[in-house]
Amino acid sequence: MTPPTVWPDVVPVLTDGTVTLRAHRTEDIPGIVEMARDPESLRWTSMPTPYGPGDAEGFVRTVVQRGWDEGTAQGWAIEHEGEFAGNLDLRGSPPASEIGYILHPAHRGRGVMGRAVDVALDHAFGAGGFSVITWRAPEGNVASLRVAHSRGFRLTAAVADGIELRDGLSDAWYGSIHAGDLRRPRTTWHSSDIDLERLRLRPVQESDDQRIRETLDDPRSSRRSAPLRSSPSGIGDAARDRHHRWWTAARGETWSWVVADRDSDVYLADIALVGIDDVTGTEIAFGVHPDAHGRRILPEVIPEVVRAAVDSLGVRRLTMFAAESDHDGIEAAESAGFRICGVQRRAAPVSHGFEDLIGYDLLRSDIRQEPVNGGGSGV
Repeated sequence: MTPPTVWPDVVPVLTDGTVTLRAHRTEDIPGIVEMARDPESLRWTSMPTPYGPGDAEGFVRTVVQRGWDEGTAQGWAIEHEGEFAGNLDLRGSPPASEIGYILHPAHRGRGVMGRAVDVALDHAFGAGGFSVITWRAPEGNVASLRVAHSRGFRLTAAVADGIELRDGLSDAWYGSIHAGDLRRPRTTWHSSDIDLERLRLRPVQESDDQRIRETLDDPRSSRRSAPLRSSPSGIGDAARDRHHRWWTAARGETWSWVVADRDSDVYLADIALVGIDDVTGTEIAFGVHPDAHGRRILPEVIPEVVRAAVDSLGVRRLTMFAAESDHDGIEAAESAGFRICGVQRRAAPVSHGFEDLIGYDLLRSDIRQEPVNGGGSGV
């Protein structure tokens, strides 16, 4: 019997028993429209707006069908619990392809896309004949990043103007996975919440951007962990700072927290373990919002960050730096047991120019085995 050569008969049905990849059907059109009109879909794609049934029909009958018929792309509908749940496609021909995926809002947060990507990769590296699958997403699309990270993609680069969205070019995250690679995270993406008496350490969120911008513009709060930015900062710089934290955390290079008021959840500062390395250890980098200086935030949170570094990362050495006029930073370092290990002359930017930057270090062997902050077991 001659195998089918045209869409939709040529589309293989792929499933893991929970999620199925299949050819698109007419009854998928309403779901495609709903997905395309969703704010998150609009934010991270180049789909036209407004988007109606005619656009969905054209997508299926022109874009998807042409890809299969011409051998330039393989596009599937994702089905979950008997419903249309999204789209997934492999663009290009062997040996290399780029994967793209989008999920209907009703099926988010349930592990559907991770399963769909696994099913697609099984096919791509098997009957599909591919050797490598690449992935890219606009910087900030943390949901797409989490899927790629969880499935073992090597997170290779952050590329300026690396992807086109509706309103123009956007910076992008890139990754790849090869046939034979394990389908599990290559790195540990550290994220946690820590509740203290006055404060709460939590992951950064988009609502923090304005306060991050104000912190970036305060010379007293210059953070060695921040990416290059303009001065004065705009809200876009704060967003890029947040994206940088997600990307470096996913790559296992950093572990960062926002320090928020425990009652109001307002951003007061941020603190991070940066440059995480099994050999050299890690650095504590921090920034305090202008209206939070003098509230002794750092002396309260740094012992908890040291605990996380030692107990969870197992590092042997931590470093941190404070400008000579940063009394809170100096107090926090010294009260946590850090010792001066050097001075970088005129390396710290301040409002009146530059001043010395004092370097501190703490060895695992320096840490006393007794409670930190008056309670709990010592690190």
